[in-house]
Amino acid sequence: MALDLEQLSSISREVATSIDDRLSVVSVAGTEGGGNRVELLVTVEGCHREPCRHILNVSRAEVHQFEKEVRSQLQAALMDHRAG
Repeated sequence: MALDLEQLSSISREVATSIDDRLSVVSVAGTEGGGNRVELLVTVEGCHREPCRHILNVSRAEVHQFEKEVRSQLQAALMDHRAG
């Protein structure tokens, strides 16, 4: 069964904080038309080019898969942010 938005929000915030305390998950929303994907709006606090925003599109899969996807995409976004 797909996770609900409240569960996804909580998990994604925990993952973001564990990677870098400057990452803030601002919102989690279902994708247009429903389905098994959600979009996460993430900001990087204290960015020199405020506002730094990233939108991630991840699966609503079971909890471990969701955590893995969020972690991978947040790490990639942070690396991209640092390189940019």
